[in-house]
Amino acid sequence: MAAVSISANMDERDARRVRMIAEKEHRSVSNFIANAVAVFSELPKDLRDSLLELRMDEDPLAFQRVARDMSDLVARAKFDMAFQRLADQKRLPELSDEATDLEMLDQASRLCRGS
Repeated sequence: MAAVSISANMDERDARRVRMIAEKEHRSVSNFIANAVAVFSELPKDLRDSLLELRMDEDPLAFQRVARDMSDLVARAKFDMAFQRLADQKRLPELSDEATDLEMLDQASRLCRGS
């Protein structure tokens, strides 16, 4: 799909933050904003409104807690998808029902190392 240009206005503090993050992540400002819009626009309106409300709330830690919780959920979803890919490829090791926690941890470590 061909890229099109659009413009947006934001306060200087947010613009400075966008430039700083884009530079830190070795992205263009345009790429950073395009990705932010792609993700944010996929969220349900009620969630978008609530996130914006939390961001403006008097308790700045409230938004940080929600962001941390969302990060946890995303990490879990990524883990579940990786687990499913391994299962689909029949790469999960067979463990006996009597396997100890240490044996399970050893097998998990081997999977992570790719050995």
